[in-house]
Amino acid sequence: MRILINMSDLGRMYGYFRCSSCRKTWESSHVYCTQGSFQAKYGQECKSCRVICMPYRVEKLKCSICGQHDCNCQRNKDKHTDPNKPHRADLCAKCQAGYPCA
Repeated sequence: MRILINMSDLGRMYGYFRCSSCRKTWESSHVYCTQGSFQAKYGQECKSCRVICMPYRVEKLKCSICGQHDCNCQRNKDKHTDPNKPHRADLCAKCQAGYPCA
């Protein structure tokens, strides 16, 4: 049985990950939670051992312009964005489920 998720009910957040197998840590600005919650609906694969991991901590995205979580800036609201580090769809459970992030 496949559970359908309404993508408009998901909000983009910032997450901190730790692999339960190899203990590698990473951060991602592509964590999707049900609106109003901090519970991630999709995990990410560890780049080293390919184990699916859920974030151990989730927070709102911080505006790269003013540094606030809830701001009125009309620009990009990405935290720790690096254009040289594109989103890894091959490691993203949301993308692998057929709901691309980017």
